[in-house]
Amino acid sequence: MISRTLLLGLLLLTGTALAAEADALHWLDRMSQAVQQRNYVGTFVYLHNGRMETMRVVHRKDADGERERLYSLTGVAREVLRDNEKVTCILPDRESVMVRASKPRSPLRSKWLQDLERLTRYYDIGLDGQDRVIGRLARVIVLQPRDQYRYGHRLWLDVESDLMLKSVVQDEQGRAVEQMMFTELELPESIADAELQPALSGQDFTWKDHREEGPGAAVELSDLHWEIGRLPPGFQLKHHNRYTSPNHFDQLEHLVYGDGLATISVYIEATDSGEDVIEGGSRRGAVNAFGTLVEGYQVMAVGEVPMEAVELIALSVRRLAEDDHD
Repeated sequence: MISRTLLLGLLLLTGTALAAEADALHWLDRMSQAVQQRNYVGTFVYLHNGRMETMRVVHRKDADGERERLYSLTGVAREVLRDNEKVTCILPDRESVMVRASKPRSPLRSKWLQDLERLTRYYDIGLDGQDRVIGRLARVIVLQPRDQYRYGHRLWLDVESDLMLKSVVQDEQGRAVEQMMFTELELPESIADAELQPALSGQDFTWKDHREEGPGAAVELSDLHWEIGRLPPGFQLKHHNRYTSPNHFDQLEHLVYGDGLATISVYIEATDSGEDVIEGGSRRGAVNAFGTLVEGYQVMAVGEVPMEAVELIALSVRRLAEDDHD
């Protein structure tokens, strides 16, 4: 029989853990607000796919909404401009400009904050004291996965501004597979329009406005032609789009699954007899991919998750029979 003293100790430990989790969720929520609501200008390094990039970010929030300029300081020159309506990517090496509907895709955006309460089912979330990053005091938040299908995360949040100063994505052995860290950060009261203007106008480049594309409209669940037999716990279908395939004889299916933090994309496209098929797994930094062939269709699962997750999904994809579809 458990003694009263031991039981009391267990209850106290449980209460302490729950309080730490609530505190961590509170600071994560504050971070999600800060990254959208604050003015900030800074330089950060982004280590992924075995290489390091240095980027500059300028973010302004005022009565007209959000505006952001993100541009590379090393490697291939490129700029990304974002406002309330669109994202414009200027790619000088390709002499092209791409325009898409506005979505938060910067490495600084709080992708994991879509559903904080839901995250607690699949991650142990807590505080790990304080640290210093670029001379600024930071709270350390830890998100530890409860299974082998997702990565762990360590986040350093600025005590003054609640912005994320540093993040590390860790694999199942605790090794860093992706890192981001500010090397310089300013919090100005105001930001001039000139700081949000691109260095290159792209006027002479080829422009492609993807907002005008129609084939990528969302597909109703009742119109799904495929199903995933096995999903990692907690992953749910978030988006399903159907595009005109580059080969013009079929359509490309794109399904996106997520757990509130991690996302996995599944691409399904018909192949012809002379086309190379990708089979098996591959990895680039934190991103894993697994390909297979299903009834003449190339299936590819890709995500910033361990190989076990993308392999599980790809190998369980099956085409719905006509009577199942109806």
